[in-house]
Amino acid sequence: MTLTFSHMSADSFIEQQLKGRKRPRVREAVSCWQCRTRKTRCDRESPCGQCKHRGIATECIYSTPKDRQDVPRSRSRLRVPSSSSAPSPSAQLSPEGPTQTHTPPDSCSSRGETPESTPTTPSPAEKQNVARAPRGNAYKGTAFKTRVMGLSHWLAPCNEMTVLKAMLDHSPEFHTSRKAFAELKAQLRTYNNVSEPSVGRDSASLRSLLPERQECEAWIAKYFQTYGRLYGILDQPAFNRDLDRIYSGSLDHPVHICKILLAVSIAMQSSEQERHRGRRLARAVENCIYTPKFQKPCCGVVQVLLLLAVMKSILASETDKMYDLLPLHGLIRDITTSMGLHRDPAFFVEVTPYFAELRKRLWWCFVRLNLEYSIRSGTQFSLRLEESDCPLPLPISLRTLDRESDGTTDSDLERTAENDVKFSVAAAKLAQVIGPLHQALYSPQPPSTNELQARLRAGFGKFLTELPPALRSGAKPTDPIEELQQSLISIPMTSFLSITGLGSTLGTSPEASQRSQLLELWDNAASVLHQFRSLCQISSDMSNMACQLFWTDAARSAMASCWILGRLHQLDNIRILCHPQRTGCVFRELLIKSLVFLQDLWQTRYHLGVVAAKFSLLLAVSINVTSNLYADDVNTDTFRQRLFDGAATAAQGLIANMLHGVQLRQQQQFSVPLITLDPPTLMSASVEYPTWEVSDTGVGLLGVPDPLSRASTPLLGPDFLPFDYPTNVDFAGVMYTNNDFGFAMETGGMFQDNMAMGLPPFVEQQGMVPLW
Repeated sequence: MTLTFSHMSADSFIEQQLKGRKRPRVREAVSCWQCRTRKTRCDRESPCGQCKHRGIATECIYSTPKDRQDVPRSRSRLRVPSSSSAPSPSAQLSPEGPTQTHTPPDSCSSRGETPESTPTTPSPAEKQNVARAPRGNAYKGTAFKTRVMGLSHWLAPCNEMTVLKAMLDHSPEFHTSRKAFAELKAQLRTYNNVSEPSVGRDSASLRSLLPERQECEAWIAKYFQTYGRLYGILDQPAFNRDLDRIYSGSLDHPVHICKILLAVSIAMQSSEQERHRGRRLARAVENCIYTPKFQKPCCGVVQVLLLLAVMKSILASETDKMYDLLPLHGLIRDITTSMGLHRDPAFFVEVTPYFAELRKRLWWCFVRLNLEYSIRSGTQFSLRLEESDCPLPLPISLRTLDRESDGTTDSDLERTAENDVKFSVAAAKLAQVIGPLHQALYSPQPPSTNELQARLRAGFGKFLTELPPALRSGAKPTDPIEELQQSLISIPMTSFLSITGLGSTLGTSPEASQRSQLLELWDNAASVLHQFRSLCQISSDMSNMACQLFWTDAARSAMASCWILGRLHQLDNIRILCHPQRTGCVFRELLIKSLVFLQDLWQTRYHLGVVAAKFSLLLAVSINVTSNLYADDVNTDTFRQRLFDGAATAAQGLIANMLHGVQLRQQQQFSVPLITLDPPTLMSASVEYPTWEVSDTGVGLLGVPDPLSRASTPLLGPDFLPFDYPTNVDFAGVMYTNNDFGFAMETGGMFQDNMAMGLPPFVEQQGMVPLW
């Protein structure tokens, strides 16, 4: 082979000279001008957080990229000038949407240029890097974590609320509480740390982890009475036969032993004393799934992985391990597709009717779990249901198809099993409706909100017509698990309606046309909070399961309600001081009552992990801000500072209480009483206004039901009070307690309506700023 130097020839040299020298790559400036001047960290929003805190939001400007500013004038003539400068990629990627770019005055003074005269036509490479602004300003990515939080993430509304966003972004006002919370997280991780099991991965080592048979049977019975009825992963008669064979010594396969260990570990999560033991059992199983025994795809391996996914979903409601589910779901997807679970079992000739039905149930159970993970984590739904032709399970018990069944049946157990199968089929149908729409919501070019909600309502309408009567809203359940099954149908529907509605309102400017949509979002959030509260009031076990299953729905609804109240406050552009007819006042009292209930509940769960403690902290700050939202002064800056100070004080007090509680628990004092949250710090010299008590009887002002405690379909509009509302109605004075609203306010007698007192119905306020 002849060695040539074609790149050193004269012709190639002339070609490179004609092409011109390649321009060196210049790093683009993405921070605002003020942050670059002060050399501070910029969050790249418009305006950024640093400029907001300094009170110079109007001076937060972004310069044009350096590679456009430093282009020589001789080269700039080669570009085609444009009449309007195109926005830079950094501006288009701003959460607020496309923003106009500016050049600081002294950046072009040496050449005598102006920002308008500088050519800004993007190059082809720059055009390829321009991404479409995400829907709803709900995406949040950092250079360190490199992740996004979609609209379905429970923290998405917090990006629109000034106080909560400042706390999450570690603003100077929350510096003290940030350091204290970092210490709290370290202690919580130490307290909830599960040591690596010291046993091996063989069958004998796994068998040594099994509890005594009587205890094991009790935990397994508890599993089949709870999560076993929600996710049809295991067939109870076949599982009981395997249990007998394992304890008799005739079955020694690690896959079957792991199924027993996981069922026991899931049931143990309802016990405060045994939950750490259950986590150790799950950790031992997790260490075994990559051994050769688990490499052969089969239904038993899929059952183990699905049980492990349920267990890790429970742990994600307490710890900060939500994204640990990502590799597990990827492994399940690979194994199920390699087995062909997503295909119709009729294609496989040798599959018996029993295993054909079992394959259907395992596939649709995985679809449900994967969709739940995608909604909770705010990520894309990875399964393509249009590429699957696996039919829905039949509404029959597997016992009728099992050849090894002894034939003895219990009528009550059979009826319960058939109802559970009907629920599993209904839940799979609901996943068929929500899954594709969730993918469309996260697509690069999502459809409009109206189109998405129209498709969603059409799908829900068809789904509800086929829903069994026992699972419909309003049907009287025969046991608590049936009520939980009804909530697993209704809460996801309502939550996804809220998610699609938030997509068209988050990240947008306040407009009067948004009011009807905000009221609809409020109704959806109130419905979710009401159902969640009803489940928690049944029993302690149901409260524990409700928190594990619906904690993201409750958190998203609570945060969205706070944002809706703030947006309605902006739209009204008034100070609602003494006018109880206003919708904002009614919503405020109902929201505080709901937030205090959640706060009281999560005070009993903060020690379970970092996520539980973080949500409890956000609730405490939300209660403080909401209770003072309408007690604002004319001086907006002063009120803002007092609002931040009050929120920071509430956060510090709660963190101190949680730190003390964790330290006591680390000393093995499990009998320590639950911590009590001090009333939210009210602002000094705040304006008092008439309030009323929303009684626990379910009837509030003028007989309107309380949507956050009793009503199932709340509808409170801006004009729900008649125009001939009496002007001389007396309001009985009340004393608010921690159980009602989280703060005490003595009215000292009888109240009258504003107009009866001769006061104006409302006071106009100029220059209203969004405080939520």
